[in-house]
Amino acid sequence: MKSMLALIGFDQVVVARNAETAMSACRRTDFDFILCDYNLGVGRDGYQLFEALKAEHCLKHSCCFIVISGERHRQSVYGMIEFLPDDYLLKPFSYAELERRIDRAFQVKRALKYAYQMIAEENYPDAIQACDIALEQYPVHHTYIQRLKGELLVKVGRYKEAEALYSEVLAFRELPWAKLGIAVAKGYQEQDTEAEGMLIELVDQPETKIEALDWLTRLYLSQNRAEDAFNTVRVVAEASPKNYLRQHVLANLAVINNQPDLAVRVHSKLLEAAKYSIYDTADNMLNYARAMIQNAQGLSVRDKRTVLGKVDYFLKDVKKRFNPSSYEHDKLVIEARVAILDGKTDKAKALLQESEELSLGKTLSPSALLDRARAYFESGNLAMSDHYMGSLNTLSQSADLYNKALNMMFLSEQDKYSHKRSTMMASHNAGMEAYSLGQYSEAINYFIEAQKSMPANASIAMNLLQAISQRGRLNEDLIYLAHKCMNVIDDAELPKDQRKRYSFIKEQIQQML
Repeated sequence: MKSMLALIGFDQVVVARNAETAMSACRRTDFDFILCDYNLGVGRDGYQLFEALKAEHCLKHSCCFIVISGERHRQSVYGMIEFLPDDYLLKPFSYAELERRIDRAFQVKRALKYAYQMIAEENYPDAIQACDIALEQYPVHHTYIQRLKGELLVKVGRYKEAEALYSEVLAFRELPWAKLGIAVAKGYQEQDTEAEGMLIELVDQPETKIEALDWLTRLYLSQNRAEDAFNTVRVVAEASPKNYLRQHVLANLAVINNQPDLAVRVHSKLLEAAKYSIYDTADNMLNYARAMIQNAQGLSVRDKRTVLGKVDYFLKDVKKRFNPSSYEHDKLVIEARVAILDGKTDKAKALLQESEELSLGKTLSPSALLDRARAYFESGNLAMSDHYMGSLNTLSQSADLYNKALNMMFLSEQDKYSHKRSTMMASHNAGMEAYSLGQYSEAINYFIEAQKSMPANASIAMNLLQAISQRGRLNEDLIYLAHKCMNVIDDAELPKDQRKRYSFIKEQIQQML
């Protein structure tokens, strides 16, 4: 390969044996051209290397990046702004084919040099102007230039112009990127029916299927059609199991659609999908633990204990992979939620307090913010829960698929939180009324419902325990409930009058055991 590149005309060729060596070389040198095998052995693959280089800003805007592979890879038809690989080269290939593809990539890069420079500076209006100049100077590359210009017009909100450009292209030739582009432009103009129809048609075409499904999901999210978005992204996620962002969108939409068990399975897959990529972080691993805890909320006592054991074991695995100082503040929140599910309220509150101290000055991920809001709600600290729920409103409102799904999940969680809070209050008040009427069995049932939302709330636990004390004889379930309530109350700091009340109720319960 090195000799072939020398024959083509490259003066200096650096060979890297694996992704890590390549990363080191790119940190030192601004390369004009990178030819990368997709299969790099153990560690990152070629595309993961490309993403890592982009994330670290190791690729200058004029660099050509070509991936070679023994398997056919689908070329993206939309996303030139995001700086995709310039080409995919299928093995085996001849010297002539390599030279032709490299030459084409360089010619296109040269034609769009100033446009890409402006994109790198996020100066999109000037990038559009650079495309217009390039169309005059390099008419032979008009297809690439028009494609980039169309995406830039969408980027700056000039949707009618983008639609006109794509229509003009389609008048001469049926190109997949132009068909998708016009559907995207119509979607942004809120011509939802037309956009949806066009995207559904494009789903049936192999070259546009994946991206059409992505945009269709995004359209459904903008219309708050959570179930349609979920069903659509599920198809595309199954078609691209290694795509981290699509899998993450599926996990978020599973939560919205009340399928926490599916969210657990998807987060389990994300552990593998993220391996060696820029998404391989402690937070990604902790998301799996968070999903398990969320799913455990609706399980039986026995199954709940099994899940909590898995969470504890898994957290030890995280410690083997990442420095605890980078995620300890988030891990403590997870451990607090485990303690709450285990009835250890005092321990949970201490863990949350320690987490707050460790998190000072740290930026919390969206998932970590939501986890804290849930933990404080479950521990009965509504003020702190409100604080973190409010923090979710300040997150990015970006229109990309990942952030759209993330924002919808947060809105859904806030709705669930408000509903859970009002339902808890209604159940608690109904329990109080039933108790005052001497309907102790009904009161117990109402208090149990209230306690499901806030298992660490001492007031609910006290009222439930008092209702149990009026039952006369206790079966096994009521005995378990009584002990659970006493654990919660024992961990709480009660006012003097409530402590006296508790002592009286506890004495009654102990006489019944």
